[in-house]
Amino acid sequence: MVSPTARRQSSSASGASRRAQRQGRRRGASGEERFSPPPAVRVWEAAGAFVMSKVLRGETPTQDTLHMNLTNDGSRKRNWGLLVTGVIGGTLMVLYAVATPFITPALRKICLPFVPATSTQIQNVLKILQCRSGSLVDIGSGDGRIVIAAAKEGFKAVGYELNPWLVWYSRYRAWREGVHQNAKFYISDLWKVSFSQYTNVVVFGVPQMMPQLEKKLEEELDHSARVVACRFPFPHWMPDHITGEGLDTVWAYSSKAFRRNGKKCSEIVP
Repeated sequence: MVSPTARRQSSSASGASRRAQRQGRRRGASGEERFSPPPAVRVWEAAGAFVMSKVLRGETPTQDTLHMNLTNDGSRKRNWGLLVTGVIGGTLMVLYAVATPFITPALRKICLPFVPATSTQIQNVLKILQCRSGSLVDIGSGDGRIVIAAAKEGFKAVGYELNPWLVWYSRYRAWREGVHQNAKFYISDLWKVSFSQYTNVVVFGVPQMMPQLEKKLEEELDHSARVVACRFPFPHWMPDHITGEGLDTVWAYSSKAFRRNGKKCSEIVP
């Protein structure tokens, strides 16, 4: 038999245990002194929940599926890292491909940078050529403004440009303007092209290249040709017409300007 004293002690212990449980529940409900298990325990709890979900659905979880669930987060992080790396690498490659044709001319001995023609320059060129016809070439055609404007005036216009991006853009503009039949563009170095077939020549040059280009045109152009220089004149030729002012100035030269008595103008010592 159990003595009354033992019963009281047992009852007191049971009451204390129940009070401790109630206090624990109240603390948990109020958010105070809440226990946070370590990460490893949380991983195993997630794995246990995954296994129980499989069991409740009547499926038997395998070691492979359990491992896949545990490593899913790591795989997603690696995939995002590869995606970001690919995007950055692709962007750098595109920037390099686009910028290189614009930077390369600056590294040449004779640099002909791309500077778009102004509307005033275009009008001055067309004004000088308004009584002429036939073929026209723009040396260093850039974005094709001169060639397209000349094609609209009835010329069979051609542009030579070393930058492929500008050539492709010029072709698109000519197609959009509806003059692609009379406006052609080619990717080529101007020093490797013969201009003998053209009766009208337009050039947007720089002082460093004008003497050498002057000699080239003297050797190749026909006596009926007309040359129009924009921004900078040729060093030895005498223009027969000048229009505009400042950077919009245009100099026009006929065959008389660069040939005197059958001799090249650059060979004549003043």
